[in-house]
Parts: sequence; C-alpha cells; structure tokens
Amino acid sequence: MAYVKRTLAEGEDYLYRAHFNWTYDALSVFWFLIGAIPALFWVINAAQTNPQPLSGFFLFLTGISFSLGTLLALSRYVRKWTTVIAVTSRRLILKTGLIARSSHEIVLDEIEEVFIAQPFWGRIAGFGQLEVRGTGDVVIAFPILGEPIRVRREIEAAVMRARNVQAGAAPA
Repeated sequence: MAYVKRTLAEGEDYLYRAHFNWTYDALSVFWFLIGAIPALFWVINAAQTNPQPLSGFFLFLTGISFSLGTLLALSRYVRKWTTVIAVTSRRLILKTGLIARSSHEIVLDEIEEVFIAQPFWGRIAGFGQLEVRGTGDVVIAFPILGEPIRVRREIEAAVMRARNVQAGAAPA
C-alpha cells in the first residue's frame, strides 16, 4: 500500500484494495504441515522411553521435507504480503515483488472489459481470478482474489466515476 500512496498523482485518491482469499493462507499452511509431518514422526520417536534408532536417510528426508514445506509456505506469504491490487480515482494498479518490483497499471478510462473466472469451488469459497483488458493490447491478469465480484464492482464504479468526471470537464 505504501507503493500506491507514494505514486499517487496530485488530486488522485486511493479508493479500494483487493485481497487474497482465505484459501491462499490455508494452502500455505497445508504445504507447511505436509513438510512438517516427517519431523513430527521424528519428535514422537525421540520422545519415547525406548526410542528406535532412525536411519540417517530418514533424518535427511525429514530435514529436506521440513525445509521445502517451510520455504514453500514462506514464499507464498512473501508473495501475498508484497502484492498490492489497488483502485485509485485514475488508475488500476497491480504491484508485485519485494526486491524486484513489477508494476502493471492501467488508466481507468482505457479499461474496456473486466473478466471473472470463478470455478465451482471458487463460488463456494469466495475466490476467483480477474482479467482486465484495456485499449490496445493491454491485459492484466490478477492472481486469485477473494470476493472477485466486489473487486469488479469497485473497478467498474471507479471507471464510471472517471468517465463522468472527464465528460463533465469536456467543453460543451
């Protein structure tokens, strides 16, 4: 959000920020737990009064599994924390990245269509994917978001306000 506030032009207002769905966090936790299961078996075995010696290969797999699960969960959380999807009074912004930044912006007046792809489970769990098409070859594909219909409604409302303001400012 700091990125968006730093890039606001004079007279431009911050209107809305889209968020990831709860299923994104659940999947991150799932991958961490899958990686931690062998470590849990190792801890249970070590806590027994007469523990069975585990092979070095199992300990190696335990370390690899735990490391991969942790790395995957952390990378998903970093992606979530560093992705900003914002609607301002003049632009639609998708910013990703922590160190290497990628920013896709489209002026609201240039937006032609907003598509929603929402599978059956997405309807039930409240997630979907947006794709915004602008004039020319501009296409912005967003990650899976929570409440995609609300996000589309916010984008379309901002587009209508921007077009009304511009039409009102045009000479008669």
